[in-house]
Amino acid sequence: MESYIFLGYGKRKETNRLKKVVSAKKEISVIIPAYNEAGNIEKIVKAVEENLKKTNFGKSYEIIVVEDNSKDKTGEIIDKLAKKENFIALHRYGKKGLFSAVSDGILISNGKYILTLDADFSHPPELIPKMVKYAQKYDAVIASRYIKGGSMRAPFIRIYGSKILNWMCIFVAGLDVSDFGGQFRLFNKSKYEQIKFNTESRFAEYGIELFYRAKKLGFSVKEIPFVYKFREEGTSKMGNMFKLPVLGFSYLRTAFKLRFENLI
Repeated sequence: MESYIFLGYGKRKETNRLKKVVSAKKEISVIIPAYNEAGNIEKIVKAVEENLKKTNFGKSYEIIVVEDNSKDKTGEIIDKLAKKENFIALHRYGKKGLFSAVSDGILISNGKYILTLDADFSHPPELIPKMVKYAQKYDAVIASRYIKGGSMRAPFIRIYGSKILNWMCIFVAGLDVSDFGGQFRLFNKSKYEQIKFNTESRFAEYGIELFYRAKKLGFSVKEIPFVYKFREEGTSKMGNMFKLPVLGFSYLRTAFKLRFENLI
């Protein structure tokens, strides 16, 4: 059975059915999915806070870490952080996956805008002020690895495997963005909530449908370049290189489903 423990804003709640626990007006909610990130989580939260304080949202933000029953001390660390007034720790039991983690984080969030990024420093928090600068001008702001100025610092197979898969899915689904799978994104929450997802997703393939639906709805999107850095601590959620073909098949299946939907 799926179950959740919510800690934040001086509240603790256990539930089998997740819903919004606290209503608090915030300009931005930062959602960070985490699994076995004890070596990174406190540092990434601190870095996010430092960079948010450089923006006009610096006095009105919250950080939500969605933790999937980690086997290390990630859960203990975020429980301590939840004593802060603008931090939420959401523990999930019996439910895993990147898409559902982001979705659950958005469900309990209080921000007018939502920002998602990974816990492993592959997404540089110092880019947050630049992304926030465009928040009120666009429906979505994407940090892209594949526009001029962007790149990847990762093992060879990940760099070229990612580039080829990204291009194929964009071509098949007819997307207008250069990087659907980067996970470093800022959305106007009211706009994001207009998107109705119809395909199953466990990892980053939901980004294909996200930007497919966003295009259909006429969202304005701004892409800014960033350099993706492969994690230095912890283990990649993508697993070893032998799982990459399985992930690739899942991504392409989603792209073709959307393409078929577009043709009928």
